[in-house]
Amino acid sequence: MSTILLMGLHPAENAPVNVGDYDCNGKPDLMVKFDKQSLLPLLDAENMELTVTGELTDGSIFEGTDTIWVLLKVK
Repeated sequence: MSTILLMGLHPAENAPVNVGDYDCNGKPDLMVKFDKQSLLPLLDAENMELTVTGELTDGSIFEGTDTIWVLLKVK
């Protein structure tokens, strides 16, 4: 069983999950989806660093961090 968590707390939805080189840097990118309502409380700044961690079905552990820009916060 694989696990993918945002900020160590919020699990990714089971589908869709895609892999592709979305930023054209020659490295595969894992695209996952999170429940928007559970993430809204996290988005309290104009920009913030988010971390995604997980374990793949083969036991491989991964961690990725990126900074996002919040353009419009929906209440």
